[in-house]
Amino acid sequence: MELAKKAAELERQGRHIIHMGIGEPDFTAAAPVVEAATRAMAAGKMQYTSATGVPALREAIAAHYQTVYGLDISPSRIIVTAGASAALLLACAALVERDAEVLMPDPSYPCNRHFVAAFEGKARMIPSGPEQRFQLSEKMVREHWTPATRGVLLASPSNPTGTSIAHDELRKIVAAVRERDGFTIVDEIYQGLIYEGAPFSALSLGDDVIVINSFSKYFNMTGWRLGWLVVP
Repeated sequence: MELAKKAAELERQGRHIIHMGIGEPDFTAAAPVVEAATRAMAAGKMQYTSATGVPALREAIAAHYQTVYGLDISPSRIIVTAGASAALLLACAALVERDAEVLMPDPSYPCNRHFVAAFEGKARMIPSGPEQRFQLSEKMVREHWTPATRGVLLASPSNPTGTSIAHDELRKIVAAVRERDGFTIVDEIYQGLIYEGAPFSALSLGDDVIVINSFSKYFNMTGWRLGWLVVP
């Protein structure tokens, strides 16, 4: 984050900077998206919506899971948020108690540990190297789980490493957490940017898995700050 600030300052000074660290696509939202937003605003559709999001959008997200992953996700499980960060904050508000530990790999997206801390929880960062593809494994979850641990926070594909958790390994992690009556949160914001293998979502592993996603990366809508949370 500090490097990003420094790069922005250099750009203001007229320097040409090649960005290789921030998850920003090099093109913007598709024309049909912009046109639909323009039509909605022209029609005056700018009032308060349901707190969980416009019903038609929640239904469209549910349809996306059916089309891409073959999953039947009820729209009632989908909460539209102001970006993926707001989705994770909501999840932490509901699940993280004072001094509760949340396991996550190190490296992870830097903000995640602070979201846990915002609700007086403790992010327990578990060093993960190339042997583990910079991800947690079932073995690591079992070894590092303590009486204070309440759940795990994963990202697949990961930010900053770009690695994914193998499907079978993720299934084992979810099972290990479930045995301990914990929660599993999976950030899938980079789903859709995997170029080999069949599409896969952690939601296929059970209705108790919590998933975070966003329109930012796959749909090239970073500035829209539009995300969602799938809850049990």
